[in-house]
Amino acid sequence: MSDDLQFTVPRPPAYGELTDLLPGLFWVRLPMPTLPNHVNCWLLDNGPGWTLVDCGFDADDVFEIWDRLWRGLLRGRPLQNLTFTHAHLDHFGFASYLVKESKCTVRMPLAEWLSGWKLWHEREDGQDEQLKSFMTCNGASDEEATGIVGALRKSKYPGLRPPREFIRIRDGDVIAMGQRDWRVITTGGHSVEHASFYCEKDKILIAGDQILSHMIPSVIVPSAQPDANPMQEYLESLTRFETLSPDTLVLPSHGLPFRGLHTRLAQMREHHMNRLDDVASVVTGKTTAFAVAQEVFSRVLYANPRQAFGESLAHLNMLASTGRLTREVDGTGAISFAPA
Repeated sequence: MSDDLQFTVPRPPAYGELTDLLPGLFWVRLPMPTLPNHVNCWLLDNGPGWTLVDCGFDADDVFEIWDRLWRGLLRGRPLQNLTFTHAHLDHFGFASYLVKESKCTVRMPLAEWLSGWKLWHEREDGQDEQLKSFMTCNGASDEEATGIVGALRKSKYPGLRPPREFIRIRDGDVIAMGQRDWRVITTGGHSVEHASFYCEKDKILIAGDQILSHMIPSVIVPSAQPDANPMQEYLESLTRFETLSPDTLVLPSHGLPFRGLHTRLAQMREHHMNRLDDVASVVTGKTTAFAVAQEVFSRVLYANPRQAFGESLAHLNMLASTGRLTREVDGTGAISFAPA
């Protein structure tokens, strides 16, 4: 599918290389310890200092890259602002260290800031019992849920404590980053209040994880909101991005910068509509999200249960919301789905 896009560079730069994309806008590609193995961050030249959009994991190699850049190419001008697309650890994990060292301000949507604190508290307190309850209500046996939770490894890169202060950004706000003005576009689906940034004048979209060039963003139902419908939110977000110029330069958080925004939106919509059809075809009688995950994501259910189980439930909740399936919650809290 990505063959239909117009990539602005033939291959990714080395990790930590400062790549000049446009006047006043630079690309820094950071390593990740998990797939897709990298995250893209964007440095914008404010004149007296810098704005950085996303900052990577809390990991030794990420520390070494930022330390080298600020001692070298970026020295003499401070980091003035950290602006975040969302609070997943590959984007947000290193924030606390940078804020402490640079005394910069932080900008992000309120729900993403709260999500960062939720991740922090889950690291401290754990969520084993809540995750087990989430799975058993959706069809896993006690033994299956215990086995999956027991197989989960505690993250080696949990992230530092989130910044205690921030400037809230909202959908429709116009903020200055570098020498350009950017309109904030907040959307759901991949995360609760994901922020993308669009420069109307130069037709540039800092897309975060909402639009990727080589992969499909994950859309999962979180255990804290078992009746959420993130798939509907994600598909609605694609409609909003369709109003942007078709020759927009898209800067995704994973993959390569590209043009062909409307083509990519159509590809992602087609993927999800096909997957919805696939999941609907699996439901031939009364079933559960766990049973669907066993059939559709059997290879990764134990390795990445939040992804496999949460994505199955996202499709089921969407199908129920459109009347293609029925969703029933019995007196014990058990949730099941059936053909409409």
